[in-house]
Amino acid sequence: MAILLYHDDVATAATLVSILTTADHRVDVVARSEDLWGLLASSRYHLLIVDESHLGTAVEAFCQQVRDRGFQEPILILTRKDWPTQPETQVIYYHYPCSPAALLEIVQQLLSAIATSKPDNHNDSGLPLVLHIDNDAELIRSLEEHSVDGGFRYVAMDSWPLVNTLLEECWPNAVILNPEVMPDEVTTREFLQQLRQHRPSIPALVFTARDTWRDRLAAIRLGSRMTLSKPVDVERLLQTLEQLLQPQEMTSASILTVDDDAVTLAILKRLLEPWGMSVTSLQDPDQFWDVLEATNPELVILDVQMPGINGLELCQVVRNDPHWNQLPILFLTATTDPALVTQLFAAGADDFVSKPIVGPELMTRIINRLERTRLLKRLAEVDPLTGLSNRRKATEEIERFLTLANRQQQTLCIAVLDLDHFKRINDTYGHDVGDQVLVTTARMLRQSLRMEDVVARWGGEEFLIALYDISLDVAKHRLAICLQRLRNHTFHAPNHDSFKVSFSAGISQFPTHGQSLLQLVKIADDALYAAKAAGRSQIVIAPKEAAPEFANASSPEE
Repeated sequence: MAILLYHDDVATAATLVSILTTADHRVDVVARSEDLWGLLASSRYHLLIVDESHLGTAVEAFCQQVRDRGFQEPILILTRKDWPTQPETQVIYYHYPCSPAALLEIVQQLLSAIATSKPDNHNDSGLPLVLHIDNDAELIRSLEEHSVDGGFRYVAMDSWPLVNTLLEECWPNAVILNPEVMPDEVTTREFLQQLRQHRPSIPALVFTARDTWRDRLAAIRLGSRMTLSKPVDVERLLQTLEQLLQPQEMTSASILTVDDDAVTLAILKRLLEPWGMSVTSLQDPDQFWDVLEATNPELVILDVQMPGINGLELCQVVRNDPHWNQLPILFLTATTDPALVTQLFAAGADDFVSKPIVGPELMTRIINRLERTRLLKRLAEVDPLTGLSNRRKATEEIERFLTLANRQQQTLCIAVLDLDHFKRINDTYGHDVGDQVLVTTARMLRQSLRMEDVVARWGGEEFLIALYDISLDVAKHRLAICLQRLRNHTFHAPNHDSFKVSFSAGISQFPTHGQSLLQLVKIADDALYAAKAAGRSQIVIAPKEAAPEFANASSPEE
């Protein structure tokens, strides 16, 4: 479930976020009342937690303001006073500071009560659930430790009856399976088939005894989406899990169908829309290019024979355009004559389906083609180590945000983050440990920021973040929460040494500091250098008019 924490003290907020995230709940932090009201109106939060010392008004007056704005969920008031009675069942006073266990207990009780009263939402925690079926105590303990920073809820079981009991209550978002703890191969196969047939399908990672292609083939035959062999490297396992937990959007694709036969277009629409596909039907091929640019589809279905312009010609036009030449194209054909099939693929077709159209065959071909296309796109747009957007992808996303901000007269904050003394970490503990630091930092940034925020690896140990429609102070507060969480995290090296990490950051804002991404990054980078020069482990907002010495600041030596 999703929790909103109203608090302006960075250190306390970071501590509370760490405690509550351990309890498998999504926690967002807000520091200003202006931002609080908008978030409460979003109806996505199940619990509001407020520190009484942060309020500028009486608790009762504040709670009434919250209720007046339509938020009817429980409010947990952290107070330094003793309250002999609870004035309202939906407003709970709790003495704070208290132990993490005590705070967890009261939060869990509240959310359990909400889940009981709202059974349809009982599994909506904001974090995906990973079910691990295994008896490997060391691996389970390691995954439990990493689940907080990994951004997922984690349940480990070594008993098949217990697994069945869990599945009666809820389904996980991903499964890690060691076949050795299953009753038999038949049960394993049936279970993996259940996962595949679930809607949406649930990805499974299956451990193999050896890392050979025959073992991997055997796991795939059982129904595994991915395989790893034991003993397994935890970081590699976490990266694999991250891939499995990526939202599967195969049934939310936009499809452009082109056919001069209105009946065929109607059939395609009736077949595709129940799967969640967004279908644009076009009967006049002369309008193809205008509709293509207007709808920006992820896949095109063309009929071969059409008056005026046939499907082969449309396909060739698409393949000759640098912007569209990677667009998947599937043909509908009334014949499978070898000469025609040769023509289709020579023109650039990705696949074809014979008429009359068979629904399951069509969907299988579409989904397979979209999966391959999106995989290739992901490989081109995502940093392979951290899973964040790479520089090229982030630039595209931020340029779109800038256009939107300019059109709607909104702000866009750009933050440049750099890990402090990262070269020293690599030199002391090795690049493998340095990679772990980068991966963990990336996870914390993704987990602490909004889903719509752009989070990218900009290069080396440098990250770039874009936050739309928020003030500089709010942007700094959110990054301060991330910084505090990173400071609190302990890293472990192979030689049993432990160490902590921090980052420095600079923030600029559109349109205050510039109109282009290049200008905004330059100003944010100057602010980053000022943060390092001031002692590191801090966040600096660029001044409205950067002084010459500020703009010419250089990074301190490592």
